[in-house]
Amino acid sequence: MISRRELLVAVPALGLAACSHDPAPSFPAFRFEGSPLLFNLADISIDNRFSPLGEGHLEADFDVSPETALENWVGDRLQAAGSSGRLVVTVTDASAVQERLSTTNGVEGLFRDEQGFKITVRLGVDFVADDPGRLSTARTHVEVEKFKTLAKDVSFTERRQAYYSLSRSLIDDFDAKAVPALRQHFRLFLG
Repeated sequence: MISRRELLVAVPALGLAACSHDPAPSFPAFRFEGSPLLFNLADISIDNRFSPLGEGHLEADFDVSPETALENWVGDRLQAAGSSGRLVVTVTDASAVQERLSTTNGVEGLFRDEQGFKITVRLGVDFVADDPGRLSTARTHVEVEKFKTLAKDVSFTERRQAYYSLSRSLIDDFDAKAVPALRQHFRLFLG
């Protein structure tokens, strides 16, 4: 028979053992294959105008936030190859917001598998090219949004993996919209 003392030692030890099986994953930065878009401009810069305000913002909890994903995208996809003018990439939205979903309370809630959180990520970007020497300007706006729901009892590792996959999905959708938009609206500036 197990003594009370052994039980008091064993229960917390089991809890710690259960936590130790939640390994901390490693998440690499996003990279984008293929040839970059070559702009006949001297400079490409990022102007971040997004500031997370309000309740539920999670950007700091992401291993690769929407903003960081965009910075990687700009570095891999856009290249300056000219002698004058510039392309400004203005971030208007790079949010990651958590919303609590209603779940069943009490004993009944303990036995239900329910979604407890909705995570929404957004990316909004203005592209503006200006070359005073050629008297040319071009602009376009690209916006994408993704969301995912998470179980009410989601683990720390599952949450981090969800954030990472959400960011990856967001920037892949952004890439699919931004590259054709840039090719269409910035023809005069592409080399």
